[in-house]
Amino acid sequence: MFKFLTFIIFLITFNQVQAKDNNNRLSVGIGIFNYMEDGTPPHNDQSQMMNLEVHSGKKMFNLIKPFAGFLYTNENTYYAYGGFAIDGYYGKKKNVVLTPAVACGYYNSGHEIKAGNPLEFYIGIDLFYRFKNNARLGFGIFHISNADSGYRNPGSETLILKYQMPIN
Repeated sequence: MFKFLTFIIFLITFNQVQAKDNNNRLSVGIGIFNYMEDGTPPHNDQSQMMNLEVHSGKKMFNLIKPFAGFLYTNENTYYAYGGFAIDGYYGKKKNVVLTPAVACGYYNSGHEIKAGNPLEFYIGIDLFYRFKNNARLGFGIFHISNADSGYRNPGSETLILKYQMPIN
């Protein structure tokens, strides 16, 4: 965990890419999967997770940006997903970014919460501080659920710390 945070600080300090905010972005994150401990025992514990996402800089309808991601926990659970997000810019310098997102994807429960269906939906929101070089640091919360399409629907909430950097 310490090595990862040191790496993030290094990226923030030395990332001198002068990119516009409409570039593609690579997002890395760490967090707590199933922090509300949903599900039935013994599959209702929290676990550590890592997250990797790629966000497109191209907008659809001049508003919506597609993205794809992969989540993996220390309990061998993974979730591969794709969806859409909208960036909202706030503050005098437009350096506070609020990003709601929706997605769907394939969920493999591993030793985690049994979701009831491999097709799972994602809804979440991220809050970032955007630096002058357009790198972002923030946190997010999201919910994964099958929307009652499976034989059970416990859902899972995730808290995550994210760092996003512009890429060409």
